[in-house]
Amino acid sequence: MSATADLLFAYLRDVFYSSSSSELDLDKLDEDYVLFAKGLMFFAQCLRQFNEFALALAKGNLDIKAPPPENELAAPLKTLQANLRHLTWQTQQVAKGDYKQSVDFMGGFADAFNTMVAQLAERQDKLENEIDISRKHAEAMENSNALLIELTRHIPEQIFVVSAEKHDILLANNLAQLELDNDSGYVTELMKLLPPGEPKNRSSSIDVQFYQNDVLRFLEINTYEIEWHGASSLALIVSDVSAEKQQLKELEDVAYRDALTRTYNRFYGLITLNEWLDAGKNFSLIFVDLDNLKFVNDNYGHKEGDVYIIKIAEHLATYSQDCVLCRLGGDEYMLLVPNANYGQAYIRMEEIQYAVQNDEYLHGKDIYYSISFGIVAIDEKNDLSSSEALSLADERMYAHKRMRKKERLSEAK
Repeated sequence: MSATADLLFAYLRDVFYSSSSSELDLDKLDEDYVLFAKGLMFFAQCLRQFNEFALALAKGNLDIKAPPPENELAAPLKTLQANLRHLTWQTQQVAKGDYKQSVDFMGGFADAFNTMVAQLAERQDKLENEIDISRKHAEAMENSNALLIELTRHIPEQIFVVSAEKHDILLANNLAQLELDNDSGYVTELMKLLPPGEPKNRSSSIDVQFYQNDVLRFLEINTYEIEWHGASSLALIVSDVSAEKQQLKELEDVAYRDALTRTYNRFYGLITLNEWLDAGKNFSLIFVDLDNLKFVNDNYGHKEGDVYIIKIAEHLATYSQDCVLCRLGGDEYMLLVPNANYGQAYIRMEEIQYAVQNDEYLHGKDIYYSISFGIVAIDEKNDLSSSEALSLADERMYAHKRMRKKERLSEAK
């Protein structure tokens, strides 16, 4: 007994002060203490993982892989990692000019961060005011008729000068003249877009789209009130932005979509979550995690793991037509389901769980699919931030995962 106690105490001391070199020889222990010693060794393993994870976070490595779910010691650090990642994302958004970001956790740092963002927003407003003043000065210069003629001949936009009342064409630069020469009806349709009578505003801008020869065209039209040979007139600067619109659509698709699953990505999901929270919508946030993806990757290859990820996305997309599904990254998904309470969401996710486990793709294969999920119901009384709601859903997902593991163990017995 005394010798066993000495060995266990020495091992526990090594765990705390020289964790990497701590060892325990089970053969030297009394038989009655072997099970206890194994539990102590598991605790030591969890403690080492906790220390390594905490040290990496302290050095700013937020991409480090978290300890496995069975390590309960690391759960608070996982939440801290998620919060720091979200804070990093918020900082990046501020750097891009999004001054609506605010931090509602981390105490004094939150106050400093929010003050900084407010100051940046104020400076941005001042800069925009200065830009607006400069723009008005530029418009005043463009009202000079003589300068207008000289400058508009060869610029890459179409420029028309028309009478203010009847919209008769008084001047057209080279590109505008080509449209007139083609006589395609384009200029006639363009004139119909102008308000009748004398212009009421000194300048205006409109975006229009219409079909020409079965081709959809997008135009930006800026109009300026000028005086032309003593008469009130309008200068039209017409830009065909069809190519830019198509490119923007493609860029938005890249920015908001996950490349592997074609679901929405984390960026779009967090934007939508914050918008719904700000609007006070009633919805359920569902955090979903694939079970045993690492096992599939290690034993069947990453190609098979990608199939697993895609298959789960396909099943989750069947939840409803109005839900927002996004892949947060790796093996994690988020569902935002409008007007769904906790019970409704849980029943529907159980149905999807059954469909996942019985996917036709698995027939004849020695692979098992399953998911774990955590649900947070949000209503107009909600006071959770987006990060807090995600963290709570993540905690409930891990609780669901642990519960299902216990059920499988009981069934196995």
